[in-house]
Amino acid sequence: MLNVAVKSVGMVKVGRHFSSGVEELAKEALESALSDAGWASVDAVVVSSFVYPRLSGQADIASYIVSSLGFGGATAITVEAGEASGLAAAVTAARLAAEGKKVVLLGVDKMSDAPSSRVYSILKGVYNIDWDGVYPISHAAIHGLLADMYMSRYGVDRDTLSYWPALMHSNAKENPYAMLRFAIKPEAVKDAMPVALPLTMLDTFAMGDGAAAVTLSRGDGGLAVLKAVEAASGPLSISHLDDPLIMPAVKEAWDKARSVAGVNNIDVLEVHDSYTITGIIILESLGLAEKGTAAKRVAEGYFTPSGEGPTVNASGGLKARGHSGGATGVYMLGEVAMQLAGVFPGVNAPGAKTGAAVSINGHGSSAYIAVLASDAR
Repeated sequence: MLNVAVKSVGMVKVGRHFSSGVEELAKEALESALSDAGWASVDAVVVSSFVYPRLSGQADIASYIVSSLGFGGATAITVEAGEASGLAAAVTAARLAAEGKKVVLLGVDKMSDAPSSRVYSILKGVYNIDWDGVYPISHAAIHGLLADMYMSRYGVDRDTLSYWPALMHSNAKENPYAMLRFAIKPEAVKDAMPVALPLTMLDTFAMGDGAAAVTLSRGDGGLAVLKAVEAASGPLSISHLDDPLIMPAVKEAWDKARSVAGVNNIDVLEVHDSYTITGIIILESLGLAEKGTAAKRVAEGYFTPSGEGPTVNASGGLKARGHSGGATGVYMLGEVAMQLAGVFPGVNAPGAKTGAAVSINGHGSSAYIAVLASDAR
């Protein structure tokens, strides 16, 4: 068990920050987190970024940011694991903090500095480029096929799937850091512009720039206690999965994280919902719903603060809070910590004592799961 304190969180509103570079976004998140933690200096900064280094050609992004912000001398480590970069970086950051160091986990990325076609070509690399990359199939089309398979196998209709994006928008409307702060009705989803049927534009993630910082130190005190950060890997190619409607790496990482943390029940959860079907499959891979039932449970309100299950994606998720590449996992970790402290500035899960953040790359080629508990637990 780690027992690393999450001292503070700093976040930038996810959006299209055309007038700000990564250093400006990083500075805003970092200064907010350091101010709340009462830290004037740090021992280490662990940075996660995925898209920006590929767009810009900048290597060693951690040293670039640390030197730009005047933290020369601090340990600067860059971690990249595709879309899961944020929580992958948390593995390193948590272990440095457990050694007694004052650590900042910083996720920062720019997704809007290039045409969408260029960004999506980078995102295609979250799959096996040798197996999946040779086919003219898009990121969205893969998920459209998964959604069609799910609906056909389990007899779930399009209207039922539509409750996921509607819930995400309802939650994001209350989150000042979210990109898409407006509500939508479930019936509007299937009538939106198609991207890869049965999925429409309203089933896809909001792609934006962002930065989030979390300060970590050994011991208790702060917003929450980080009990475990565990990981597992699976096939990089969807074609190598025995069943693409389940993510073995998510299940394995979940089992390890709960065992290390000594936690069975989770009150609040942030999951990687790049598409509607992704969030549904993750919930079933976690065992929070039987196969083929997660979409129905979402429609019934099971995963809301007033429902019987854990509150899921109170932030609005990747769908509506937004997906900022290598920063996304850090947002998730910070949001869960704030929920457990009762200070999240949006939809809250009253009385939540335990929480988890679940981040994946691609379709579960790697899964990173952080388990947290309130300091009072």
